[in-house]
Formats: sequence, C-alpha cells, structure tokens
Amino acid sequence: MSATRIQQLADEARHLLKGNPLMASTVSLQRVATRNLLKRRFQYGRTLAAASKLADCSAGAEALSGYFPGLADGGYARLLELPPAVAGPVSADPYRSSVLAAWMGGLTRSLEWQASRPDAQIVSRYLQSDLITSDLELERQPARRLSCGIGLVRIESLAQSRVMQALVRQCMPDYPGSGFPITGDAELDRIADHLEKTFALIAELDICGYQRLIAGLHTLHVGVRRDRSSSFSSSNALPGSAIIALSREGLRDGDHAATAAQLLHEMGHILLGFYITSAAASLPGEFQYVSPYRKDLQTLESILHTAYTIPWECAFRMACLSAEVDPERCARKTAFIIAYATRQIPLIDIARKGIERLGGDVLLDLPDIAAIPSWSSRILFLVDRLLAEEPVARRQAHLAERQRVLDRQAWDIGQMLLRGKEPIDPRMGQREIDDSGENICLWYDGRFHVIPKAAEHAMGKDYGCNSETIRGTAPSEMEAM
Repeated sequence: MSATRIQQLADEARHLLKGNPLMASTVSLQRVATRNLLKRRFQYGRTLAAASKLADCSAGAEALSGYFPGLADGGYARLLELPPAVAGPVSADPYRSSVLAAWMGGLTRSLEWQASRPDAQIVSRYLQSDLITSDLELERQPARRLSCGIGLVRIESLAQSRVMQALVRQCMPDYPGSGFPITGDAELDRIADHLEKTFALIAELDICGYQRLIAGLHTLHVGVRRDRSSSFSSSNALPGSAIIALSREGLRDGDHAATAAQLLHEMGHILLGFYITSAAASLPGEFQYVSPYRKDLQTLESILHTAYTIPWECAFRMACLSAEVDPERCARKTAFIIAYATRQIPLIDIARKGIERLGGDVLLDLPDIAAIPSWSSRILFLVDRLLAEEPVARRQAHLAERQRVLDRQAWDIGQMLLRGKEPIDPRMGQREIDDSGENICLWYDGRFHVIPKAAEHAMGKDYGCNSETIRGTAPSEMEAM
C-alpha cells in the first residue's frame, strides 16, 4: 500500500474519531456526571441511614458521610429535602472516587446480606475511618501524577487494601502472581514517561477522546507484566479509574500507539458504563443476544460495549498507521486491525436491532447510545477499504476468516435454538428443528446450515485466531485481541 493511500485512510479515521457519539458535547457529559451524583447520593444516603441505626455504627456512619456534600451532619436522614447539586471535576467529585465507592459498596452489601437483621459487627468493618483514610490517601496523593492531572498508583498498593483487593481480583483474575513483579521507582518512572507520550499521541490524533479521558479519569492503577501482553481493565465499582499492567517488552519498545488504542478502548467501557448506570431508565437485562466474542447469551448492554469500544480502538489504530515508517510493521498493524474488526460484522447489526427494540423512554433518556451502531458501521466500512488495499492472498484469507466467523455465529445460534432459547439476530432466517430435536436447519446470512446439537456448547480459547497468511502481527497484540 502506498504511503499516500495510508495517509488518506489515516486522515479519514481521524475524521471518524471526531464523530464519536458519546463525545456529542461537554454539556452532555456534565449532565451525566450530575445525574450520577444525584443517583449515588440517594443510594449512599439510604445505606448510611440504615447503618446509623445499628448499635455502635452511628459514629462510623456519620464519619463516612462527611466525605459526601449534603449527607454530612445527618443529611442522609433528610434525602428528600436535599437541594439540587451539580457535579464538579472528576478529581473533586467524591461520588466518582473509586476508594469511597468500594467502601460504600462493601457497606451496602453488608447490610443486604442480612437484610432482616444486619449484624452490627459485620457492618462496622466497612466503617473503619482509619482504613478509609489510608486508602483515600493513595488516591489523593498518588505516587506519580501525569501533566494532564491523572494520578498513578501502584497496583500492589491498591491490592493491600482489604476492601479494594477483591475488586482488583475481579478486574485482573490472575493478579497477584508470578507474572506481576513489584513495581519499583525506576519502573514507575518508565511507566509515567510512557504514559505521558501516550497521552500526547491521543491529544494529537483524537482530541475529543483525550478530553474525555482527562474529564473521566482521576487515577490509573499501574504495574508491569513479565509476559508480552499488557492488560487494561476497569469496573463500574471503581469509578474514575482504570487498572493497567504494561508489559516490560512494550515499555522497552515504546509502542505508544498500541497503549493509546487500548487505553481508549478501556475509556470506552468507562464512558459507556457511566452513561448507562447514571440514567434514570434502564436497558433491558434479558440475555437475548449471541455475541461473536462469547459462548453465552449476552445482554444488550454487553453487546453495546463491544460494538462501541472495539471500533473506537480500530479507528485510532488506523489513524496511527501513517506514522509507521517501517513497511513490515505497518503491514502487521494493518493485518491486526482487519482481523480485530472481523467479528464486528455480525455484532454491529445485532446492536442496531437491539436499539430498535428499545422503548421511547429509554432512548429519550440515553439518546447518545442510539448512534453507536451507525458510527461503528462507518468505521467498519473504512476497515473494508483498508482490506481492499491488501495483497490478493491476504485479502482472500481475511475474507475466508470473515465467513468462518459468520458460520460460527450460525452454529452458536443453532445451539441456542436447540436448547429452547430465542436469540435475536437480524441475519437469522427460517429454521426448523427435526423430530429428534437433535438437529436444526437454519438459514443465516443467506447461507443454509444443518447444525447438530453438540454435547457441550463451548468455544475454544483460540476462537478467532487467523491463518498464517494474515497473522502478520506481534504475538502480544494477538493475545490482547
């Protein structure tokens, strides 16, 4: 592919990044942050009020309420009388503190576990002011702070907290382990330098994404990995933060484009989760959609997360291609983008169908998410144009892989139908189960399939791996995919 053509496609990718549907306006994000504040204030208030009624817990509840404007001095007992409030910057918003959210989450669960008669001794474990203060100190005085204002906290510091460590394990099931060495000062300096350059690259290529990053994150919990793949994770239970373990190889090679793309991917999860959890209306929670990325039925929210974050990452990776001077590395990165986007082909249409089925009240409350499928489709169309520039052999291999993904989607849907489920997929046509109930004839995406019922419906870990012809990409990137 010529340098001129790469530049054209990279420029178009940058243009698409400006149309990100959750970047509609700063006013929109401010409104969402305020709704989050009001929703969490009510939830926290009810929790603190319940805890304050238990013997020996009232003082702890009052101390914890002091972190939340409006709830202190018994404000949690007057929730309906509290005045309106407007959210401030993420670093100054206690309702977006990951530490306070973790402790309040633990307190809520301790009350719910024994709703009829809560145990004051168990509840009081989540009202220990000294431990809360110690955890909060890490967030407010991080080990390093980037020039954009985001703080860096070592993952191992987070994992030392009795309350926070459980959330770390949820985000990173293999932590702690031999693959995660202790992050020393020198390594932390390298991480900080790497992230400074990463954020500068994001600001250059995706200014809207950069603005959302610094408006939505106050802390990055960072560490290193011994293997070649980096890991990025986040949770609604840890608002305003993300957990990043960078591979030592990645730090050494200085692939800021890959880190930036993965960081924006994670920001997509954080941003979309923030929109959805802050809304008054709720997305339907039924498991009705077969995701090409998983073996089980998924909710619409799960489908939307995948249909939003991966195209965003692909668009950013495309925007970075014009800066790659090594033709071989550029070819590998191109192959990775095309392969990574393959399973979006059925997924985006599933997301669009799911949104079409939403009620008007949900769409009025969450108008920005309705544009996700069309935006992602435009990115997928640009990936198709990237594919058209590939040599014939690679292009044919990519197209064969796309068909394999569609055939596998048909097989998965067939397994669900044979088990009495009714998945929703616009590419699914007529179907008929035979008299034995062990086979189904199914039209999917214009192809006829005869699918026997499998003893176990499971996908292998290598689902989505590609032929050697198109696997011209670094192992660490394929593992991340």
